[in-house]
Formats: sequence, structure tokens, C-alpha cells
Amino acid sequence: MEHSIMADVNIYRCFSTIIYEFKYHPPTDEYNNMKTHISEIMMKKSDILHGPDSRHFGTQTPGRGKDYHSSDNLHKLPNFIKLKETISDVAEQICNMMEYQYDELEITGMWSNTLQKGDAHAPHTHSNNFLSGVYYLKSDEKSSPIQFFDPRAQATVLRPRNKPNWDNGSMVGFNAIQGVGFIFPSWLMHWVPPTQGERISISWNIIVRGPYGEPNTLQNAYI
Repeated sequence: MEHSIMADVNIYRCFSTIIYEFKYHPPTDEYNNMKTHISEIMMKKSDILHGPDSRHFGTQTPGRGKDYHSSDNLHKLPNFIKLKETISDVAEQICNMMEYQYDELEITGMWSNTLQKGDAHAPHTHSNNFLSGVYYLKSDEKSSPIQFFDPRAQATVLRPRNKPNWDNGSMVGFNAIQGVGFIFPSWLMHWVPPTQGERISISWNIIVRGPYGEPNTLQNAYI
């Protein structure tokens, strides 16, 4: 993409890392079914971790680890079918727009994340997948955003002081807005800083089934 800013000077934005936003506002019944299902899962996990008298799964009990996540099979459950279909449609649009060759897209896992006040999600990537995403089922103005780190290791070797913006920042964040989702490359490092409000999200991974690499290069594969 070319932008002229002054005489004899052009800007070329190369090697873009693209994050895609979509919106999905389910009917009330569907929304309540998803939220109830996740709440019941977390209550059961809290009982296992802390005992039935201590259902504070957002607070760590000494000697016991936190577990904010449900199992990763939500895409196989009836309450989440419509959301799964929406995610699959958006992923297909992305792959078509990027002109990838593929036979099919497969959601390899989908799970919920429940954070309470003070909880965070450490920096991480999603290995062994191509696209990943997050959708906000419940959030408010106090819910922490998702933040992505600049993946270019060399970009901070020499960094003059600046006012961060889209072109020179080392991190970009997107607010957790109920009914909004994001899809991004699975290799892109991200995290959630400590939240001040309850935050229920649904995450997933997608693998692209089809040919990888150029043919006859000894580096090609079918996945």
C-alpha cells in the first residue's frame, strides 16, 4: 500500500501483521446458554481446586494453581455451534483474502477463559496452529484489553524516544468489548494485563488443511 506524504517521498508498509476484528451478537437465549454453560464449568473446577466452600476461582489458594480455562471442546457442543460457524466463516474470508490455498479449515480447539478482578493471563502464543482468536462473551469498561507484542526482534535494537502510535509502538492493545472478537496469527505473542472487572472470553485455534510450501522443494508438506 503506497501513501504519498511529500514531494519525492513515499511510504511502503511491508510485512504487515494483521489482526482481524469481527462482531457477533447472539440472541438472548443463545447468549444465556453459553454463559450458563461456562459458569457451571468454572464452579465445578473451583470445587475441585478449592473445595465446595471456597468458590473463588479468581483467587489463588496457597499450594494450588489457578485454572481459568474450560476444556477445549466447546466447538463440539450444541450451545456454541452458532459461534463456531461465525468464526469459521470469518476465517474463510481471511484465508480467501490472503489468497491461501487450502482444502479446509479445522477448529482444533475452543475453550473459555474466566478472569476475575486482579487476574491476568501471562504472555503466550498458540503453538501448532495457524490462526487463533478471542471473543468476548462478558466484559465491561473495567475489563482488561488484549495486548499484542511487536514480533520483530530487531525492531528495538535502537529505538529513539517517541510518542507511541500505530507505526512506532512495540505493543498494541484492543479493548475487551462484549460481542466483539479478534482473529490473529497463532505465533503472535499476546497477554492480558491484570483486569479490574470480570472478563469471560472464548478462545480457539484453527489449522489450515492443505499443501504447505512450494512443490518439489524438499520443504513442502501436506497438513
